[in-house]
Amino acid sequence: MKRVIGAAAGIDYFKRERNLPVEAVLSNGRGLFTDKVSPIEFASRVIDIVRNEGDVGLARINTALDGSSPATFEVPESEINAAFKSLDPASINALELAADRVQIFQSKGLPKSWSDGAGQFGERVTPLGSVAAYVPAGTAPLASTVIMTVVPAKVAGVEKIIVATPASGDSMPHPAVLAAAKIAGASRVFKLGGAQAIAALAYGTETVPSVDLICGPGSAWVTAAKKLVYGDVGIDGLYGPTETLVIADESADPRFTASDLIAQAEHDTVAMPILVGLSEEIIDQTEAEIESQLEELPRGNIARAAFTNRGVAVVVDTTIEAIAVANAAAPEHLCILTADAANLVDKVTSAGGLFVGEWSAEVMADYVAGPSHVMPTAGTARFSSALSVRNFVRVTPVLTFDDDTFLKLSKDAELLAKLEGLHGHAAASEFRRRQIIGE
Repeated sequence: MKRVIGAAAGIDYFKRERNLPVEAVLSNGRGLFTDKVSPIEFASRVIDIVRNEGDVGLARINTALDGSSPATFEVPESEINAAFKSLDPASINALELAADRVQIFQSKGLPKSWSDGAGQFGERVTPLGSVAAYVPAGTAPLASTVIMTVVPAKVAGVEKIIVATPASGDSMPHPAVLAAAKIAGASRVFKLGGAQAIAALAYGTETVPSVDLICGPGSAWVTAAKKLVYGDVGIDGLYGPTETLVIADESADPRFTASDLIAQAEHDTVAMPILVGLSEEIIDQTEAEIESQLEELPRGNIARAAFTNRGVAVVVDTTIEAIAVANAAAPEHLCILTADAANLVDKVTSAGGLFVGEWSAEVMADYVAGPSHVMPTAGTARFSSALSVRNFVRVTPVLTFDDDTFLKLSKDAELLAKLEGLHGHAAASEFRRRQIIGE
């Protein structure tokens, strides 16, 4: 890992890291296009194809990228049921436990409609009509992502919840993904991946319905497509590679510190593992433990590449400095493994998820703790939050004024309207006010 000495240098590093231009991976879609283009241009062209050609366009894109395309995009219910039955009972129980805990957690955060008590104003909370959860299928079958996206939508009251996940040709998605869709309460499952999946879900095709909001993580191509369709359809956020920042002092067990960093590094060679240590000795011990643990892991090469490519260790003098560095990084996951961890919580301002103490391991939130593991990345925790039930509802202000209330407020409304030069606004109030007072 790259080593940075001092809190000020660490803060500066993360501000610069966040503002560095991302080098785009160029692609021609394996012959889909004649030239190599950036993800945003690639996604734009794919969206145009799907909007103009529908299912035929989807098949053409899939064939170019994967060598084949599904004969039908929707997974039959019989296949979902078969996948559920094929999974071992222990795995089913684990998925059901995760779904139950997410349901309980998300229920606590569901906004409620309210009124001022006098019936004059309030807010009405209603669920979205339809949602699509995109579930990547790159190097791991992310059944947990199905739970973490579908269950919050279900708790919100969304009636139509689609899962979209890639599968080549006539093959089916991984049985664990299909079983998770059944357990979580998804309405339908489609074999769709990449930018073409986002396009189909945003605009619809002959067989793929359009939805009100698309959620979930994905590749650079998926993220680019989500960015382009936003406004025509809602999105939850734009997600980059996963990242974890661990703060450790002399009380931290290097085995825990190392394993927490590895847990995210094994996702992707461009994942970002970050260690903020209260001494160079702590960092040395953790790095030695990382090397030891990587030797035993099937995905050790992926994790090792992540540490080489984007890993960074920052040496600070105090836990207050460590929090300042963490707030500058605004990481997806912030793990505090220090003796005074509980006292630092209120000082954290920017983190997708906060994991306090050695037993609040981030891996618990990945699977069974309750929060969704879909969290803001790339510093966007400065202004956005983890996916939750709140993403799947609309909050509508409601006025139910009577004439007395209107009369009390109307003159001030008219004054402000005229102050802005909007006399039509003022007249809409004046006509009513004169009616009330009999002018």
